[in-house]
Amino acid sequence: MKIKIAWGIQSFFLCFIFNLAFTAVVFFMADRVLEALNEWVSPFAGPGGPELPADVQMGLAGLRSFFVQIRGYMVSVLAALASAFTLLMWFFVFLAGRRQISRAARQAGALPGPETWSHAPASPEISEGLREQNEEGEEAR
Repeated sequence: MKIKIAWGIQSFFLCFIFNLAFTAVVFFMADRVLEALNEWVSPFAGPGGPELPADVQMGLAGLRSFFVQIRGYMVSVLAALASAFTLLMWFFVFLAGRRQISRAARQAGALPGPETWSHAPASPEISEGLREQNEEGEEAR
């Protein structure tokens, strides 16, 4: 059981570190894109820009404030998405690892196999059938 607990902790930290790096890359890429869009809009919306109709100036000013708001909320949105994705990915990696650990332990003889999991004693016919299957398996090896 200690190996399963260790696998749970290790797999969580691996998923966390992987998603932290991935989220950081996405954040910096999105931040650079929004910064470039803001710089592209600022000559038109700032002072000293070309004379544009009032509706266009108001639209560009709204677009600049929209970019600023997106940059402000991007950290919290990416953190929430990364957390949810980390937990989902960890859950599936954790289950797959536990299954492989159990399978390896059964093959090594450390854990009982599925045929010994029942709590009630088997009938004599079933016990005899299992004994015959085990003997055939040993002869095949």
